[in-house]
Amino acid sequence: MNVRFVLVGLLTSSLVSFAQAPDPCATVPASCATLIQTHATSEVRIPNTAVDVVVGVSSSGKDMSEVQRALTDQSNKLLAYLKAQQVERLITAQVSFAPDTKNQKSGPEKTVGYNGRARISFRTKPDKAADLLAGVLVNGANVIESAIFTPTEKEISEARRHLSEDATKTAVAQADAIAIAADMKVISIRDISVDANDPFMNVPSAGLTMLGRGGDRYTGPLDTAAGDQQLSIRVDVRAAATR
Repeated sequence: MNVRFVLVGLLTSSLVSFAQAPDPCATVPASCATLIQTHATSEVRIPNTAVDVVVGVSSSGKDMSEVQRALTDQSNKLLAYLKAQQVERLITAQVSFAPDTKNQKSGPEKTVGYNGRARISFRTKPDKAADLLAGVLVNGANVIESAIFTPTEKEISEARRHLSEDATKTAVAQADAIAIAADMKVISIRDISVDANDPFMNVPSAGLTMLGRGGDRYTGPLDTAAGDQQLSIRVDVRAAATR
């Protein structure tokens, strides 16, 4: 019984002592830092210096081997033309074949032919886009699916680096100004976060649908405008300041 009483007494004494410990921030406020949160956003417009184009090649016929030969001939003709034009990132992205069926009043669907399709993508420069968009349609392609004007990855990365530096300097300068106004000084940067909006993930296409052989909407070369894209980066800074 005596031992239990001593232990309880010691624990009670420790808790009372802990609860009564002085708060250093209350007794010496200058020893505790005040957190200042600021943010800054930097923006820039980057010219579009590249065009990513996707074109479709298709063929149809009653015999599968006939469709395959026609699709191969058209694709090879298109690839040869694009290589001669020295385009970049030339890729055959997809090749597919499917039966062309017809419903019957009784019984299963009847195969009446076959369709073949290939998708080819490449990159070129804006000043060459107009001639190339017209040229692919007389060199194997049936349709231009999209033409996306964009800066290069290197240009985007370089712009992000400069914007991040500029926004960080501005946010830190704001924290310094706030601290000085409150008769304090910044002693450290506790946290920096960067938030970049990316307009290049879902860039709208140029709105082109140009049909080649058999189409009635192809009228030859057209003028194109490269334009530019806006990139912005926000930097949030949390700084510690004391008197």
